[in-house]
Amino acid sequence: MIGMCWVLQPAPALASEAPKADAAEPAMSSDAYRLGVNDKLRIQVFEWRPARDELFTWTALNQVYTVDPAGTLSLPLLGQIRAAGYTTAELATLISHKLAKRLNLGAVPHATVEVTEFRPIFVTGHVEKAGEYPFTPGMTVLQGVSRGGGLYKGVSGQRLEREYLTISGTFDRLLQERERLTVRKARLEAELAHADRIAFPAELRMSRRPYKVEFTASLMAKEQSVFELRRKAYETQVTALLQLQSFLEQEVETIAKRLDAHQSQIDLVKSELSGIEHLSDRGLATQPRLLGLKRHLAQLEGEKLRMESERTRARQEVSRVVLSKIDFDNKRANDLTVELQQTEARLQQVIQEASVSEQLLLETRSQVASSPTARLVLSGSGSDATGGGPEVIYTIARQVRGGVIEIEATESTLLQPGDTIKVAVSASPSNLGGGLEIGVPGKPGTRELPAATTAEPPKPPHRASVEPISATGSARR
Repeated sequence: MIGMCWVLQPAPALASEAPKADAAEPAMSSDAYRLGVNDKLRIQVFEWRPARDELFTWTALNQVYTVDPAGTLSLPLLGQIRAAGYTTAELATLISHKLAKRLNLGAVPHATVEVTEFRPIFVTGHVEKAGEYPFTPGMTVLQGVSRGGGLYKGVSGQRLEREYLTISGTFDRLLQERERLTVRKARLEAELAHADRIAFPAELRMSRRPYKVEFTASLMAKEQSVFELRRKAYETQVTALLQLQSFLEQEVETIAKRLDAHQSQIDLVKSELSGIEHLSDRGLATQPRLLGLKRHLAQLEGEKLRMESERTRARQEVSRVVLSKIDFDNKRANDLTVELQQTEARLQQVIQEASVSEQLLLETRSQVASSPTARLVLSGSGSDATGGGPEVIYTIARQVRGGVIEIEATESTLLQPGDTIKVAVSASPSNLGGGLEIGVPGKPGTRELPAATTAEPPKPPHRASVEPISATGSARR
């Protein structure tokens, strides 16, 4: 943990101009954080040496030190020096001047003091885990109490209150998730069946709670929107594949017609060639004429083979498109089936968890009904700013110059290292006459618990008013 750091860079001065030991101790300001016992400090000392044009590091001093119970630090060359009550800037100034005087330096060295770990805070009283906890800058009383596990739940029914609220919230969340999964299941089934719209279960529309009807209607509208979008995307993809298949089939048909026409030309050339060969055998036809017809027939046969190859490729493309559509349908059905199975499995799990939560909620409600202290705490949770109910009292015990003072605090009061937070709870009986209304979420009807009576709460301890610490460090109580 890195805390506050001040760097002191004094102007070079002769040893004769250095302040005396008493004068070297800087004046104390009451605004900055003041060091105390158990603070861990990183001290670094540097010196600029103009003759060598270098920054010299005092490695013997550059360490992490802990303020001892006497409020002092044990430093090499200096021995014991006072640290408690100083700010880091003041302590850095003190170290610089003491080193300059002790070693008779020509220039005051540069010193820095950084808080690496603050002394801890302590939490005691009406908390779960009283004890010592690390401090962080800006920590409030509420944060400190949370380090101690929060308010103690075993007294005044706070544990029952938290259990009831937690189980109630869990039960409501499970009911909402059950409806969400039910609506999703209906949408997935409609997609698998290639339906035009979703057939939502009738029980989703039979709730008596207006907010639940609105929530369910919102879920149904969203799932219907998802259904429409996915159906349009599917239809668009299928339409594109079918159109491509149709174009390819037309191409196959066109090539087939071209082949028929081409075959007719081949038949005519063959017939003519047969006549010319007969005439050539009788010496009535010339040889060039015969060779020309044979050459033309060979060209026609080659073109026929090329067109048959084109028809084969077109048929392959048709088969490929058909397979693509089949794969697309299979993948869509498989994805929907997997998602539907996962949804059904989660739905069954949620239904079981909701049943368990309902039983726990009923059991907790019966425990609250039989616990006067639990009713006291739960009735206080609904008190307004002017009403009564349990009151949490925070007190800070702080070590100052001159002793320990107690400060009345709130949850937002800032802490200082070494503070002790005292937590107490007192219940005011002024707001306990109304009773408590408890109902199970999702179940009609409520039950009113009788009001509880309590003894007069203990009076809070006397707290001294705190005045700012003066420059000399005295505190008046």
